[in-house]
Amino acid sequence: MTNSPSLTLPPQVSWLLWPVALLLGVGIAAGSLSYSPSGRINVLWIWLLWAGLPLLGSVASLWAMFFGSGRPWLFQWRNRTVHWHPSKRQRLEMLALLQSFWLLIGVGMLVGYWLLLLFTDLAFGWSSTLIDEQQTVLALIETIATPWQWLWPAAVPDASVIESTRYIRIAPNDNITAAGEWWPFLMASLLCYNLLPRLVLRGLLAVRLRHLRGHDVNVRAPQMTVTTTPVSVASEASPTDWQDATVIHWEIRSDAGTMLGIADWQHDEAAFKALLVDKPHSLLWRVNASRSPVAELSDLIQLARTAGITRQALQAVCDATTDPARHLASWRAFANQQQLVWLKETT
Repeated sequence: MTNSPSLTLPPQVSWLLWPVALLLGVGIAAGSLSYSPSGRINVLWIWLLWAGLPLLGSVASLWAMFFGSGRPWLFQWRNRTVHWHPSKRQRLEMLALLQSFWLLIGVGMLVGYWLLLLFTDLAFGWSSTLIDEQQTVLALIETIATPWQWLWPAAVPDASVIESTRYIRIAPNDNITAAGEWWPFLMASLLCYNLLPRLVLRGLLAVRLRHLRGHDVNVRAPQMTVTTTPVSVASEASPTDWQDATVIHWEIRSDAGTMLGIADWQHDEAAFKALLVDKPHSLLWRVNASRSPVAELSDLIQLARTAGITRQALQAVCDATTDPARHLASWRAFANQQQLVWLKETT
């Protein structure tokens, strides 16, 4: 893939993002620990919000870090035609930004939890329609607490705590002596299943980004010593001269020819390689003039050259939104850079 710029936020956005994340975490802690009409805070529900869902998010981020390759889901929302194929480095930078954001939210939740423990009297309990056996809850709690049971035994509720803190709406348990003994368990869960995985992921992403940036420097360093030469101006031709060429539609929906730039990069690359198997003698790239040239198109053009196809042309398809001074000038510069034959614009 062509080297791509780093993904950075505007300074004013970056400055505001972090305090917003902290305040959001404090708000989540305060909101989730607000008392229900029964007067008890359900530990099972709090654990799902504070530890279970964040742990699933960390697993999804870990999968995306090593196996994610398609376009981000945001750019596929409701089939919107926002065609951006981030490079591997940009994808990792987005993940790193996301982990930093969630890490600060977790820190805010921790701060909010400490403040509520200090200034309020939190009464915890557990209640479930599906889980009726206390032994089942005990086994579940002991499994969850496995990572810290040797380091912080007080954060592992025993059978007596589980028995005395169960409550049922129609027959509430008035025994509240052990209602406050759940707080170490929730604190340990927040640290172990929320903050720690995010922190580890952020560190792994930093290492991988440092490796990629170092690789980019090594790749580009020899090129810095090469003297630059003026880019040759692309020759022009009439569309009738290219009627026998294999037509490829880029970001254009058409019933004829090959369509690329609509699906994700893996699909485009596989479809283009399948087309190259037939060894076409020339390629005509019909592009949406209102779009901007992207690195993925450059990669496909270079892939065709590597396969021995040196005769390639570019034709910009205009519509009512096309600005000749901006869009067509951008595509002409792209054709010059890629040494493509420029065909007259069509509508």
